[in-house]
Amino acid sequence: MHLPSHLPSHLPSTRALGRARAAGLALLVVAAVALAACSSSSTPTASDPNAQGTALVNQFFTILQQPDAAKADQLKSFIAPEFQVVRANGDQVARDAYLTSAPKVATYAIDNVQATQGGDVLVVSYKIHTSETVNGVEQTTTAPRLSVFRYMDGAWKLAAHSNFGAVTQ
Repeated sequence: MHLPSHLPSHLPSTRALGRARAAGLALLVVAAVALAACSSSSTPTASDPNAQGTALVNQFFTILQQPDAAKADQLKSFIAPEFQVVRANGDQVARDAYLTSAPKVATYAIDNVQATQGGDVLVVSYKIHTSETVNGVEQTTTAPRLSVFRYMDGAWKLAAHSNFGAVTQ
């Protein structure tokens, strides 16, 4: 094969360019698969989301039963940086404010747990029977709740929590 005189004779062949592109594409695919494997293996998949959700909700309410100083310390590591709570009265409280205004729970019992997991998020709905003090007001209620957990830094963190109005028993 003769190249036109204006092209240098050291240009790679079409076959060599094709091999280089194929090698580059193969390397890209291997990198993508490796990254996907790393990210998916870092979040545990709950074999029983309801059991995992129940354990996390129990952990949360057990923390809320602690004396104020211990409660604040435990909540700092348990709730995610983006944490928000929406209370049954409509109050919206972000993480920093919640650390200073978390309720004091005397007793609680959880039932009707329904949990679903999608990647690093676990959504848990349940009904709680509780005696607690919120903003200085003592109350005993049975109410539905929704807690959203996100897996980060090797642990499940509470990202959002919502209180709904009390239901008749």
